[in-house]
Amino acid sequence: MLYDFEPLVYRVASISKLFWQEYLNYFEDARTMVKVGTSKLFAFPSFTLEVFHRLYYESEPEELDPPPPESAWAILLHREFQQLIGFDELVEQCQGNQLAAGLATVEYCHQVYDRLPPPIPQFPNPQQYRDLIKQLKHQPEVPPSGVFEHLLSVTPTESSTGLPLPKTRQQRERSLWLRQLIEDSGDCSPELIQLLQQKGKQAVWQAQQYAASLDETQVRQMLRAALNAAHEKLSEASGWLEMLGLSWGNEIGGELRVSPAEKMALAQKIALNAKLKQIAVVAGRLQQTAQRKRRSQALNAFGEITTIELGDNLSRLLPSELQKLSAPDLFPLFALLYYDRSLLQYKTRGKEKQCKGPLVACLDSSGSMDGLPDIWAKAVTAVLGQIARRERRHLRVIHFATRVCRVDDFPPHHHDFSRLLESMLAFYNGGGTAWEPALLSATECIEQQQQFKGADIVMITDGKCDVKREFLEQLKVKKQQREFSIYGVLIGGASDRQMKQFCDRIWIVKDLVSDEVAIEELFLL
Repeated sequence: MLYDFEPLVYRVASISKLFWQEYLNYFEDARTMVKVGTSKLFAFPSFTLEVFHRLYYESEPEELDPPPPESAWAILLHREFQQLIGFDELVEQCQGNQLAAGLATVEYCHQVYDRLPPPIPQFPNPQQYRDLIKQLKHQPEVPPSGVFEHLLSVTPTESSTGLPLPKTRQQRERSLWLRQLIEDSGDCSPELIQLLQQKGKQAVWQAQQYAASLDETQVRQMLRAALNAAHEKLSEASGWLEMLGLSWGNEIGGELRVSPAEKMALAQKIALNAKLKQIAVVAGRLQQTAQRKRRSQALNAFGEITTIELGDNLSRLLPSELQKLSAPDLFPLFALLYYDRSLLQYKTRGKEKQCKGPLVACLDSSGSMDGLPDIWAKAVTAVLGQIARRERRHLRVIHFATRVCRVDDFPPHHHDFSRLLESMLAFYNGGGTAWEPALLSATECIEQQQQFKGADIVMITDGKCDVKREFLEQLKVKKQQREFSIYGVLIGGASDRQMKQFCDRIWIVKDLVSDEVAIEELFLL
């Protein structure tokens, strides 16, 4: 264990302690936050665990015996936190979810640490005096220097972290003042107990004075800012996971299950990489567009009229049948026909593609794609990956410049999320662009591998390339023989003249800041 948590004000479930410690082990910023917070207030580790417990396990924990008096500052903060507008919403997002509760706790406690005024003078932890007195009373026949031998023999070492009061320095300072107390008492236990009691009372008084000095209005303002920061952090992290096709809880609709520990590791990778975070932001906007379009398409498909049939679907009734509702004498007839499912209604037919095959994304990694074009290309690929995984379709990503540089496969039931992040970061900056090697690699897998039968090819590029006529003729023959389609996503303002030679449909993204609507139809493939 990295930290020795102080006794808590409220009952904290052992599962909360376990999950909070596991979270600390994964996230360096969380460990740093707890260490730095401890330099301001000795009970900060306990405070963070209590916040995690309230968010993850129980928003209103059962109170135990009267809490120790030095916990007054923490009790004030917990009480005000629970009364804030938005607290219940945060709990709803985090309850039973280790990753969400951990991220929210770190952001919230980090804001609290930054804004909470430090105690002046810094007061020690009264609990350490209680523990020492207990040890002396349990071994009255042994002199204090013998009881505390292990504390007095701590070897002073310098910390390399640069953080104030790391654990080794605390041990050293504790042994120094304890040695002084033993000398003052003449190695006599009763006198040392009295000295410890005096110092403990002084520490408790200092803690109470500190809690009394906190202005409740300022505390509410501080906690409100911390709560808003926690909400923003969860929204950002939710986008990180959505880029991979994941959510906070268990994924629905597939056999794949990703543990909280795996999600924490993935979130950590994204949090520490600026490019991945940029991709997640753009992918989130594209995903919203994709969801709107797919919902709209489903409604349109449902509403295409083909003929008339009998049934009981009120949304598709003929006007003549609806008129029966306005005439009281005809309502019994309407009710009888509705019960027998014999009302006249429109018959509709959907336009959705019935059998959706694998997706092969050809991802341009040439020098001209560096920067925002590459971010957009990776975001489009990420959303295609989400769709492929949700619909249990195979996804192949082919990175290319003047040649094929990398190929990543993501089968529907064996999705390697770490490899997907590596694929998002891959950029080869080869200088030039050649579509032929990528298209040849894509068509070969369709021709030679059974799992790619009926695949669609998506070429994502900035369009700065030429293709030989002989190759185009061969590609046209293959498309007819294997019955596959090639779609193009043109990033930037280049002409689509070359892509029109082999693409069945092209979507152009000219504005890399806000032009996501232009490719919404792509996500219906």
